[in-house]
Amino acid sequence: MPAASGSSAVIIGTAGHIDHGKTTLVRALTGTDCDRLEEEKRRGITIVLGFASLQLPGGRPAGIVDVPGHEKFVRTMVAGAGGVDLALLIVSAEEGVMPQTREHLDILATLAVPELVVALTRSDLVGPELLELAELDVRELLATSPWPEASVRQVSGLTGEGLEGLLTALAAAAERLPVRHQGSLFRLPVDRSFSIRGFGTVVTGTARDGRVEVGESLEVLPGRRKVRIRGLQVHGEATGEVVQGTRVALNLQGVEPGIVPPGCWLATPGALACGLRVDVQIELLADAPRPVANNSRVRLLYGTAEQLVSVRLVDADGGAAPEELLPGGTALAQLVLPRELGFVAGDRFVLRAESPMVTLGGGRILDPEPPPLARRTRRAAAELMTVLAAPGSTDVDRVVALLRRHAGESLDLHALRRRLPPGASAVEETAAAALASGAAVQVAADRPTWTWAGAVTAWAEALADFLARHHRQHPLLDGPLLAEARQALQAAPGERVFEALVPALCEASGAERRGHRLALPSHAACPDEAMRTLLDELVARLCAGGVHPPPLAEASDGIDLPADGIAWLVEQGELVRVSDDYLVAQAPFRGLVKQVVTHVRENGFLSPVEFKELSGLTRRHAIPFLEFLDRQKITTRTPEGRALRDLPSWVG
Repeated sequence: MPAASGSSAVIIGTAGHIDHGKTTLVRALTGTDCDRLEEEKRRGITIVLGFASLQLPGGRPAGIVDVPGHEKFVRTMVAGAGGVDLALLIVSAEEGVMPQTREHLDILATLAVPELVVALTRSDLVGPELLELAELDVRELLATSPWPEASVRQVSGLTGEGLEGLLTALAAAAERLPVRHQGSLFRLPVDRSFSIRGFGTVVTGTARDGRVEVGESLEVLPGRRKVRIRGLQVHGEATGEVVQGTRVALNLQGVEPGIVPPGCWLATPGALACGLRVDVQIELLADAPRPVANNSRVRLLYGTAEQLVSVRLVDADGGAAPEELLPGGTALAQLVLPRELGFVAGDRFVLRAESPMVTLGGGRILDPEPPPLARRTRRAAAELMTVLAAPGSTDVDRVVALLRRHAGESLDLHALRRRLPPGASAVEETAAAALASGAAVQVAADRPTWTWAGAVTAWAEALADFLARHHRQHPLLDGPLLAEARQALQAAPGERVFEALVPALCEASGAERRGHRLALPSHAACPDEAMRTLLDELVARLCAGGVHPPPLAEASDGIDLPADGIAWLVEQGELVRVSDDYLVAQAPFRGLVKQVVTHVRENGFLSPVEFKELSGLTRRHAIPFLEFLDRQKITTRTPEGRALRDLPSWVG
């Protein structure tokens, strides 16, 4: 992978056991004292995150995030380590590797920090033999880590010995960093939020993706409240724009600090998924102190937030959920949260035990906006989560997996963007590739929206069976209405999705579309001679009554009406169903409509009173008749009365 540009900023995060000299070393490198609180100075330990700027050899700018080393502040350490490009692990030559050294290294590995450099501090306070043993101790620790060849430099934060070599090692590691994907959507996890007199609310964090300018609006997650950027600073200097990989302070307009607390996200409006569930791949540490049981609670540390979450383990083969995940194991799972949180696909997180608070492992976010796990969909969920977790999966594979997860529904461009990693290729192009491969169907052309084409296969046989039954039960109908056919399918799709799938469903099931109905080609909706005679008798009786026909029960007295006979006559146009209980034969209906048209042409409008006089209908039938003409768009209602709208060709 190509190296990152030498001019781009790099974020360096410290790590290591308490009192091993992290803050002293940062002060020696940058001249900045990161212990700004009175309590930190009094106790001599770091409690909150500290920040400093540094220029590496060669001129590359860097920001340093100084984290606490005490075990009580691991959450703060994780908040600082997230989004770090390069870790600076500090180990005291006097004490060597300690418990928090190991835990911090585990956390850095879990967060997949790309590069690591080790500073063996206080090297001026020990003899050569102890210094050699300390370095061997560090090398033994690194041997089983992702950075077995990491540079180890002996330094002293007090005398300055070895600082030049450490800076050279940091610069070399920075040059090996992979190129950052410059996304178009900005996001930043907030790690500090406070108010400054004369300025208002200020929040700080490390920009994870995208870029943002003064004057732009962002949204706070959770809650999706809009805020406007009044000013930006990078390492104390005002700037008009910031990009990802930058430590930044944002001055927000018209909002209190409590609305943008540490743990929340600031992001481009609509860019991030936010909810109470997230699909993940969990990886437990080989030396995790205990397994993670299904439905157990653990502490989720993600971004700058911490929540107690429930773990729903998923069997990769879609069977019953495993009882537990053992140390060193990997599993698919859905985490259920008590409070909403913003998530991004591909991000890393840390899991710690509820009590005692020890690190268990972590993992990677697969789907930041999944549906809830259900027993009947567990197998499909497992298959699709496996696709999202597989290193070899392409962006097209991921899009198809997400569409399959919502079979019968549709996902638009924004929904797909929220659920794919920021480094994914152009989502619209990816969806177009899925469309070209036959794996997706476009639901709407006006707004890019797609659904899974594979749903057709699952529904085609069921649709053919339903049509065959419907034809037997309703022989006079061309077939079921589209809405009826849709509702007959298991896990019925939405109307727009079904409409988009109708052509493919017809092809797969051997059906055909007949207007607003579906039918099998072999079906002919035609009454036999005896049935036709009965239907003609009914039409004649209704026609004899003109626009004052007898009630249907009276008109059909003595006639053994076939099932759906009335519906067939209405569909053929021989009867007009003005309302549920008001049926008029075609000839008198058309005659009255022509009278209405003539009246309006001569007088401009037709009032209800004039219509009653013209037709001789009572109010019980006159108003439904006028409303029917409105629904048919023959007339339109105005304050003066009915006016003509779109006349059918038979009016003349």
